[in-house]
Amino acid sequence: MNRNEFLRQLERLLCDIPENERREAIEYYQNYFEDAGPEKEAQIIEELGSPQEVAASIKRNLFGEDYEDYDFVKEKKQQNAYENQQNKTTRNIVLAVIIVLTFPLWIGILASAFGILIAGIAVVFAAAVSIIAVVFCFFVMGFVLCGIGMVNLFTGFPAVGLVLTAVGMFLLAFAVLGLIVVVWTVGRILPWTLRAVVRLCKKPFQKRGAVI
Repeated sequence: MNRNEFLRQLERLLCDIPENERREAIEYYQNYFEDAGPEKEAQIIEELGSPQEVAASIKRNLFGEDYEDYDFVKEKKQQNAYENQQNKTTRNIVLAVIIVLTFPLWIGILASAFGILIAGIAVVFAAAVSIIAVVFCFFVMGFVLCGIGMVNLFTGFPAVGLVLTAVGMFLLAFAVLGLIVVVWTVGRILPWTLRAVVRLCKKPFQKRGAVI
């Protein structure tokens, strides 16, 4: 075993002690080898003993005779977990304070967005009602014209009857087409609108849950 291998093994065996203590120990033995010189390297290694013995001696000096029961890595992890929990708590408190202080701003934005959404729903609903009313009128006019046309066909005015019947049939066809368009549009837009409203209503509670 040479000097470099000795120091590498020693550093590996000291991985469970504080970093500054480990660095000081490695620097001490590096200087010890350098002061002795390359010609005394084997003698120094023989005097020091194995890296395991040197590491045990260093840990004994740091932690006492019960150094084997000391788990620095575990303690360090617990300390880091505690610090992370403290940082998380502080961050949540800061977020809560920011939300409280900016409450008028974001509640106004939320109310505006909700108002715009409700207005959009109202516009869609009004448009749907208007279209349905027009379709209903076309149905009524179509049936009335068809009825008048049929009467004229059998009362001596066949030309007028044909024209009125044709116009009535056209209005009925247009009304059926309009009804199909309304049903298809409402079937597509209404579910999407309801999902949008539900998501918008859930957002404040989701943010609140993230803060807690």
